[in-house]
Amino acid sequence: MSDTAQLRIGILGAANIAPNALIGPARRSPEVVVAAVAARDRARAEEFARRHGIERVYGGYEELVAAPDLDAVYIPLPNGLHGRWIRAALAVGKHVLCEKPFTANAAEAREIAELANASDRVVMEAFHYRYHPLTRAAE
Repeated sequence: MSDTAQLRIGILGAANIAPNALIGPARRSPEVVVAAVAARDRARAEEFARRHGIERVYGGYEELVAAPDLDAVYIPLPNGLHGRWIRAALAVGKHVLCEKPFTANAAEAREIAELANASDRVVMEAFHYRYHPLTRAAE
């Protein structure tokens, strides 16, 4: 994590799922901050950032992934883009939270797992119920 002891996350895409899946939960944790958003349309990213109190905006996904002060990226992009952006994030040392499905097939999942292990980074598919209190109680 960054020197601030907070996990700093950037969002790839101004997706409708992001407020409920990431932004709201992150606000309830002092250990997490959603620090940036990128979209192909910079104006859309700016509006999204304004609505959700996100401090920084990028007009392209590459810029956000390369940002040195971000620890992780959240990927709510169309399914066909997941593998590409997971690889890009891992290549620069970022952790990844990706919406379902995180890969297109088993071979890609194995490749991503190998890359994550080699880079000592976490890639997690956004199955929120895994950490739900009722699920934990059943364990």
